[in-house]
Amino acid sequence: MIARTYPMGAAVRNASNVLLNADLPWPTVKMADGKEVRLDTSGFSAARASGNRDDRRKVMEAFFAALGSYRRTLGAAMSGNVQGAIFRAQSRHYDSTLQASLDGPNVPTSVYKALVDSVNQHLPSFQRYLTLRKRILKLDELHYYDLYSPLVSDVPLNYTVEQAQTNVKAAMAPLGADYVAGLDKAFHDRWIDYYPMTGKQSGAYMSPGAYDVHPYLLLNYNGQYTDMSAMAHELGHAMHSYFSGKNQPYATYNYPIFVAEVASTFNEALLIDHMLKQITDPKVKLALLGNYLENVKGTVFRQTQFAEFEMKMHEMAEAGQPITGDALSKLYLDITRKYYGHDAKICIVDDYVANEWAFIPHFYTSFYVYQYATSFTASTALSEKVLSGAPDAVAHYRAFLASGGSKYPIDLLKGAGVDMTTSEPLDLTIRKMDRVMDEIEKLLN
Repeated sequence: MIARTYPMGAAVRNASNVLLNADLPWPTVKMADGKEVRLDTSGFSAARASGNRDDRRKVMEAFFAALGSYRRTLGAAMSGNVQGAIFRAQSRHYDSTLQASLDGPNVPTSVYKALVDSVNQHLPSFQRYLTLRKRILKLDELHYYDLYSPLVSDVPLNYTVEQAQTNVKAAMAPLGADYVAGLDKAFHDRWIDYYPMTGKQSGAYMSPGAYDVHPYLLLNYNGQYTDMSAMAHELGHAMHSYFSGKNQPYATYNYPIFVAEVASTFNEALLIDHMLKQITDPKVKLALLGNYLENVKGTVFRQTQFAEFEMKMHEMAEAGQPITGDALSKLYLDITRKYYGHDAKICIVDDYVANEWAFIPHFYTSFYVYQYATSFTASTALSEKVLSGAPDAVAHYRAFLASGGSKYPIDLLKGAGVDMTTSEPLDLTIRKMDRVMDEIEKLLN
């Protein structure tokens, strides 16, 4: 009977999705070059990265103001979603929606809460990055609308598919000859659809569905470093599924979401390490190092910021407090200003940013986003051990790839050499982040 409530719960998510992607009258702004841009969700994502600062400001003001005008409706939808999660958790006798959501993969709630607490303790490193961004952009005052502009412009980071294949294989060489042979199979046995074309889905992804064949990959390769990194990322997924398929029966072939992004971001770490050893141009190095910091910002700090907001939103509802658009906007603004050092004027978070929560569809899937941060910190810890030549690091990581879903995710990662119930993964990530910022400061000086 409880399962029959899920279609009703999906209704509020679907209503929010229709409003944001079809019915909401998104504004149009005129950019500095005279072009008019409609700020729907996809138009906003591109326009907020404009190199023109006044454009960035206008884009964010207009987009978040449009969201804010519907915050009461979107707040009602989110409240219905949270109340549905509470009903299902209580019906199954869980203590909280957090416990209910994490029970399936057998992840202790302490892992979630420790991530939030530990990231809060490391906010000085994040705010150091923000100060560095302000310096690189040569701004007197950093605002939230400055966070998506390119750190370094006009940097030649162009690679053909063939060059990308060569670089990815060289970067992954520490993982063994059979791993590189697997990459060769992907490159030469038509596993990959490389180039964009009319009607093709955007982005990049890996499909592991054909258990007894091989993974299939979709890319939209445009010759930039980010495209080469996306290739390495998706091949990380592919090799995870490939080696799992060679070692696991169908029943334990698929691996849990908690570890799904580990192999992919692990490959990104090995690729950037390899490329930095080849590049001597300081400006290109600065661009790559900045790209790494952007990944840490977006994957560790921003996703944990979302995770903290989501946890407190559910706690408010479980305590009987009303979930309204205004209440959510206040909660979101308070957390965001804490992360970005607003009161210390490290990064000014303008009032309209309060409405950003309404733009994040993942909040309708309870306690999902934290896994982006845990996967990134796990892969950083593992890649740091491999790159430093730690004893058995490669063997343990390869065993992880071959294990598929044969264990719960915490145990899978313990076998790989990282304990997600401790602070070690995040500590190693912050240590690497600080090293990268040290290197950037040397280049700037």
